Amino acid sequence: MRVYFKCPNCHYENRLKTESCTRIEFAMENGKNRKTDCKNCNQKSTLNVNKFYAKEFKLISILAGILFLAGTLIGLYFVMQMISEMKTVIGIFVVACGLLFPVWIYSILNKEERNRVKAFNQTYVTE
Repeated sequence: MRVYFKCPNCHYENRLKTESCTRIEFAMENGKNRKTDCKNCNQKSTLNVNKFYAKEFKLISILAGILFLAGTLIGLYFVMQMISEMKTVIGIFVVACGLLFPVWIYSILNKEERNRVKAFNQTYVTE
């Protein structure tokens, strides 16, 4: 997961990579205050772990969208072939329901990413 913080000097948004899922785990790994270096102004500062926050990772949304698009196109190709070969309505309905798999995968990936970000941002370390 990537966590972000703003530099107290220049307000540049920096990012860190961590394996922590919540701020509490982040604090257990790094302590209640973490020393940080700004990539913009190179100033070193000490920030409380409550100043760190998570954002949704854009790559997950892009990958989910690509899977959705590719799965839908492949599914439509097979549906068109099945429709030309099958004559029963139930068979066509079953094959058409297969088009829902890309939608489910897309929604599950996006929902899990939102839940991870929400879990990190809603937990705070008491002082």
